[in-house]
Amino acid sequence: MDILKKLTSLVPEDQFSIQADQLNVASEDESTLPGVKPLAVIWATNTKEISEIVKTCYEAKIPITTRGAGSALEGSTIPLPDGIVLDLSRMTNIIEYWPDDLQVKVEPGIIYDDLNLYLKNDGLFFPPSPGGSGDIATIGGMVSTNASGIYSVKYGGTREYVLELEVITGTGEIVKLGNRAIKRSSGYNLVDLISGSEGTLAVISAITIKLAGLPEGRRQIAFIFGDEKSASKAVSEMCRYGLDLAAIEFLDRAVIQALNSLKNYNLDELPSLFLEIHGPEEVLDSNAELANEVCSEFGGKPLMLADNHNPWEIRHWVTEAIKHRKPGYTILRNDVAFPISKLPEMVEFCHKTANENNIIMHTFGHVGLGLLHALMLANRDDQQEWDKAQKINDLIIRKTIDLGGTISGEHGIGLGHKDLFELEHGKAVNLMRKIKLQFDPKNILNPGKIFDI
Repeated sequence: MDILKKLTSLVPEDQFSIQADQLNVASEDESTLPGVKPLAVIWATNTKEISEIVKTCYEAKIPITTRGAGSALEGSTIPLPDGIVLDLSRMTNIIEYWPDDLQVKVEPGIIYDDLNLYLKNDGLFFPPSPGGSGDIATIGGMVSTNASGIYSVKYGGTREYVLELEVITGTGEIVKLGNRAIKRSSGYNLVDLISGSEGTLAVISAITIKLAGLPEGRRQIAFIFGDEKSASKAVSEMCRYGLDLAAIEFLDRAVIQALNSLKNYNLDELPSLFLEIHGPEEVLDSNAELANEVCSEFGGKPLMLADNHNPWEIRHWVTEAIKHRKPGYTILRNDVAFPISKLPEMVEFCHKTANENNIIMHTFGHVGLGLLHALMLANRDDQQEWDKAQKINDLIIRKTIDLGGTISGEHGIGLGHKDLFELEHGKAVNLMRKIKLQFDPKNILNPGKIFDI
């Protein structure tokens, strides 16, 4: 094809492939949605290459799906059959570093854990940990989905840290958005607009982010409860009291059972809360004491983990444990978010609805943000069971919207929840379509994701 010949001329030979095995890898992400094989994969290594690739695709109206680690959970990096995958995983450089300003400029392919390892020498870190995927998640991917994680309760999500972006629009134009000022009131906030846009508005080629100082001290504590509702009420109450907690992770009993089965942790198979507190010793003591008091009110008892068990290592294995709980079964997922006071109601609704339909439900997540993952296991070959699980997923999302919440707290919309997007946003979707076409007039950047033009 002429377009493939044109594209091969833009990059060195080892940056372009139409090999079946590499197309297969690029056809899927970590969602349970079916993969789609693209025409080709191109590994860009700098801004100029990205710009030339996009210009060429713009002229030929060829769809582009930008990819980093391929760890997206809602199909946002699944390509189109007549499109290409633009892979930025080789763009891993730290471009500039200003430790005195607590800022760093990076390429989009740098891995979260690798960046924080580099920053550690200066007592700094990039706080919005992407849950259990810090060893694979790229900074570009985190910006693209406005990712959040275990420490977002205290420090906020990715969007709060992005100061400046270098992007390539759907016409191939290179544009700088934002600047290094921490506070600004100049013009429209296009930086925030790109953060969370899932590659539908522009390709990100450089990111300037602000950093935070590593905490003086850390303390990790855990509690077990008699039932899920009591644990979730304790979370709501701790937030109401304004406890200065860095992380609050909720794991229901089904999740604990799955973890024990996969990793032999030998944990009490009861709903659990894992908490982390940051600060000087007196802050650690006072917040740990108050957390203990609140949890006790709801029947919570301290959980002593074995010496070699880090709570976040345990948390890291949650999805993998659920995946392996019933061989041959498939995960249906969501990542709804809502006002924190609604957490007990949402947890109860998820389990009640699943139990009534004989579907295995797991609830967990960064509940200090009012963010809950409700993962079900269902047999895809049993159409009746699969349809039931999908209906439950739909009911959970609709319930969330009724409570003033959102379809997605951190994973994005992609293809997974596109059908309910307008239910949340209403007429605002038409404004989003107009914005999309200003950045991407021919709709070649990740078309079909979030909403249709």
